[in-house]
Amino acid sequence: MADSSRTELAYVKEPLWGTTPAAALTRLRFTGESLGYTIATTSSSEVRADRQVPDLIQTGASAAGSVNLELSYGACDTLIESALFSTWSTPVAISVSDDIAASNASSSFTGTSTDFTTAGIQTGQWVKVGGFAANGGENNGLYRVTGIAANSLSVAPAPASDEGAAGLSVTIGGSMIRNGISETSLTLEKAFTDIGQYIAFTGMVADAMDLQIQTGRVLTGSFGFMGAKATIAGATAGTGPAIPAPNNPVLNAVNNIGQVMEGGAPLSGLFLQSLSISLANGLRGIGAVGALGNVDIGSGRCQVTGRASFYFADGALYGKYLNGTATSLSFRVTDADGNAYVFSLPRVRLTRGTIAAGGPDQDVMADFQFQAVRDPASGATLQIDRLAA
Repeated sequence: MADSSRTELAYVKEPLWGTTPAAALTRLRFTGESLGYTIATTSSSEVRADRQVPDLIQTGASAAGSVNLELSYGACDTLIESALFSTWSTPVAISVSDDIAASNASSSFTGTSTDFTTAGIQTGQWVKVGGFAANGGENNGLYRVTGIAANSLSVAPAPASDEGAAGLSVTIGGSMIRNGISETSLTLEKAFTDIGQYIAFTGMVADAMDLQIQTGRVLTGSFGFMGAKATIAGATAGTGPAIPAPNNPVLNAVNNIGQVMEGGAPLSGLFLQSLSISLANGLRGIGAVGALGNVDIGSGRCQVTGRASFYFADGALYGKYLNGTATSLSFRVTDADGNAYVFSLPRVRLTRGTIAAGGPDQDVMADFQFQAVRDPASGATLQIDRLAA
């Protein structure tokens, strides 16, 4: 009999929807799953004198289910691509000596021979800067790009101090993904290793992505999928052994949450208790005569909603709710090795706000529900930056 503790999940990108490539699969770290193939049947209505039902006919089928996980750097980047209908940008890889300087006054990094316009950097992207030495490397860190010119990269916040380029080897890196319109489908495979059985689900596209952050807990997430069909076999659908999953540490909401920003500024005097973000793609299975199961997946609008709970200490955010003022939200998570993600909702509308004293001897919480909408500047609803250590 199969034991759940001996189960493995693996995935591979499909070059064509519903087609598993001849390639090795990559293992996926997970905490639970509900992937399945549901077949709809219809009982025959034929009347028989012996009162029996003559047959049960298969009339439809769908592959669907979810994967639950704990967030760690690099472990679910391909699933994020499927959820956002986009791909990660080519990593920025600037590494030059004696050329890039830091300017506090102009809030920028400048170079003489470095052309930032050819580096693949986009306005609004977060980058990781390293190699500066003054005052313990105070100019190193994460910066949001606010402007790009041939020999100047404008950033926020401003570098801590002016620092010349002589004798320094400065690096700038980062990669970003924004919600888009390009579908990424996957083959997902469940391996019951103790009995040698493999169930492969093809054409799986992420219909939903959820992320949960709560005080005193690890960061958790889930991805919901819709796809084409399922097959079972005594061997993997991939070629050869599965590629091991990245083994970076699991992120938590205690010492891995870095800067939380609202309205473009770090929270000051206001503390976050919990935050959840949910993305829904509104997928629909497309059936056709002559086929059991979906023949394609239709996509709907990308809708991003969430909830945030703050310890009530300032009325500014509630004022934005009352006045219908748009704001923005972003937060950074960094693991013990220095790998980081920045999750950004560049334009947010607060759809509900509640501040209530629920009873004696407890904290007053400011609870908000929100929906992210398209940001005219970036053209995006959700942006995720990844920054390697």
